[in-house]
Amino acid sequence: MKVFINCDCEILSATLEKILSNSITSESDADIIICEREFSSNKPLFIIGKDITQPFSEAELKQKLSEFLEKKISSATAQNFDAFEKNLDEILLSFKKQILELFKNAK
Repeated sequence: MKVFINCDCEILSATLEKILSNSITSESDADIIICEREFSSNKPLFIIGKDITQPFSEAELKQKLSEFLEKKISSATAQNFDAFEKNLDEILLSFKKQILELFKNAK
């Protein structure tokens, strides 16, 4: 898991940096952005105060981050499967129409 920390509170930022020192990366390379408030981003936002309440332990933070990322991945997988299923249905319907046309023209 790669995280980017975007917190206004310097104490919170320093604490998160110490706990997650092996996982910190740039915003563009991050899997998750840890922040204190919502903002527009194409990355999932793990919001302190919403996704985890303060105070929190190191173990609790890592557990919540892991659960958060797992939930986001499973949600994205479900969306990809839905799109695949829709595409497959369209292909099968088109194939069925083509087969019926072949039979009609064969008479």
